[in-house]
Amino acid sequence: MHRHRQPGVTYAQATYRRDGGWRRRDLFTPEGLAYQRQASRYGVIGAALWILALLAYIITAFLQSRS
Repeated sequence: MHRHRQPGVTYAQATYRRDGGWRRRDLFTPEGLAYQRQASRYGVIGAALWILALLAYIITAFLQSRS
């Protein structure tokens, strides 16, 4: 992400912030923000798939224990 910092923004300015510097147009370029949105989307989809797999495992185990 730091490869996409705005010119003149240091590593410390973009990193050592309470908000982490995410979604800040004054810190990162539009291309960097687009990569961030894509990575966030993949993370949310991945977490949702893990939850779905866990639910499927629990339901399968429950159904097998009843038979």
